[in-house]
Amino acid sequence: MHQICGKTRASAALPQGNIELKFNFKLTKPFGGNGELFVNGAKVDETEMPRMHIKTYSLAETFDIGFDCGTQVDRAYEGSPFPFTGELDRVTITLTD
Repeated sequence: MHQICGKTRASAALPQGNIELKFNFKLTKPFGGNGELFVNGAKVDETEMPRMHIKTYSLAETFDIGFDCGTQVDRAYEGSPFPFTGELDRVTITLTD
């Protein structure tokens, strides 16, 4: 389960073995847009993200990969840094206009 814009969402468990995860954000208005989540090339969820941070950013929120050293995604999670115990082959971040 996770929260996006105040909505709690749940999904099926990820498949075993090698998988590809992709998150795509499409800007549709100033400081807002749609988020899409893909697993192995198939879109599994999407949500409207009506507003993003405009003027404030937390120093605790960085590009953590494999663990979360900042605030948790959802208050239902306890403890930190939630280490990932599998293996990451690669992480690609692509920024476009």
